[in-house]
Amino acid sequence: MKGKLKTRDLIYAGAFGAVYLILMLVIVMGSGIVPVLYILSPLTVGVICATVYMLYVIKIKKFGAILILAVLFGLVSSVNSVYALAWTVLTGIVAELIARAGKYQSKKMFMVSYWIFNLNMIGPFLMLIYAKQQFIDMCVEYYGKDYAAAVDALTPSWIIFALAGLAVVGAVIGTLLASGFIRKHFEKAGVV
Repeated sequence: MKGKLKTRDLIYAGAFGAVYLILMLVIVMGSGIVPVLYILSPLTVGVICATVYMLYVIKIKKFGAILILAVLFGLVSSVNSVYALAWTVLTGIVAELIARAGKYQSKKMFMVSYWIFNLNMIGPFLMLIYAKQQFIDMCVEYYGKDYAAAVDALTPSWIIFALAGLAVVGAVIGTLLASGFIRKHFEKAGVV
């Protein structure tokens, strides 16, 4: 679809954005109780939030929709770091350009765009590269010393690459599941 985002598109963006962000926060906060699960959150968010993303991009086939979601995600998840916000916006731009390359019609390009979009999940973890002690101190403040010690032990210097890999694997699994789910439930019902 050509054209600019209209009021209806912005309403859809707000609604889907809210659902995506609530799901992401529930997953991260719920898994945040256990350090290993917290480290695995890029994988779990990638799997679970893929359906919302795919429905979103199928419904709003216009330039800017993915970037809006990325900015919303960045504002919610990057409160402690401008680098995380910049990373989130960058992944949103790249995901937007991938969807645009498919003329906002290619399901495969929507899937690939989510694989990149889900890399935004490593944004909050970027502090492990340039300010690990500050990251660990925040863990102490929120969860206590034992939790912070476990996170410290689980995050060697190369962890950001593992997190990026987890984000992509989660996104791939999520989009494959979402494709079947959307076809089975939403396309047959005429929703998309």
